[in-house]
Amino acid sequence: MRERKTTLLGRRIGTNERKRKQERVRKVKSGMSSAARWFVRRGWILAALLIVISVLVIHNRFYLQRFNPMELRHLQYVEIEGNRMLSWEDVMQSAQVETGMLMSELNEDSVTAALMQLPLILSAKVEKKFPSSLYIKLQETSPVLTVLSEGRATIYSEKGYPLPYSVATAMRLPVMDMESMEHVKAITHFLVEMRRADVDLYERVSQVSWSDADNCIKVYFRDMGYTALFAAKGENAEQFVLYKSLENGFAKDLLCAGEVDMRFMGFAYVRNYDKRCVNG
Repeated sequence: MRERKTTLLGRRIGTNERKRKQERVRKVKSGMSSAARWFVRRGWILAALLIVISVLVIHNRFYLQRFNPMELRHLQYVEIEGNRMLSWEDVMQSAQVETGMLMSELNEDSVTAALMQLPLILSAKVEKKFPSSLYIKLQETSPVLTVLSEGRATIYSEKGYPLPYSVATAMRLPVMDMESMEHVKAITHFLVEMRRADVDLYERVSQVSWSDADNCIKVYFRDMGYTALFAAKGENAEQFVLYKSLENGFAKDLLCAGEVDMRFMGFAYVRNYDKRCVNG
């Protein structure tokens, strides 16, 4: 009588399961035999190469630690986008970048910081592209206000620096007097906020100046007879919305106003009202 085979847990092993197990054992032995025959014929060459490479790596480990794959790549292409007033050469020189330099020496943050030092650059995006390209996207500054001095007009940008624009452009911008030059950056920042919040309101500005007495910015609109006072610091977007609401809701009352103080959040303060009121 044939002996019945069981597992360690006592489960009986059937004939089909036993045959499958025997077939797996046969395949494993066949595979090992094939691997051994291949190693005898050709595998020893691979083993010898691995041994040689290991010895070389151990012997030259100091140099391998200092090896930088980036040093095998050199800058070949530079793509610049958004430059209108600056030439390709001006951007490259300011960024301290030149073709042929090692890609490992290129640092996006350093190039961006160098470009942002230019008065004509408002924002810069620098990106290295594999394998050997550099992409630079620029946003140049735009004219914000005009400063008149001795009959000469000078245009200033968002960053408070003069720009090389024509006189025709200067006449379309808000005008600031020379007495406010000490606060030109604060005023340009304020006008940029106004332009961003309401372009129509910005285009209506005729003159802008700094008030030492009130420590604020005085704005004269082309179609209004009063002066509007705005805070020099902080966000003015809500105040611009409030001012437009004031114009739309109290247009007749504002005809009698001398000054409209917008420096306080949530409300406006009208000064010198009786002096401008026709009916007294």
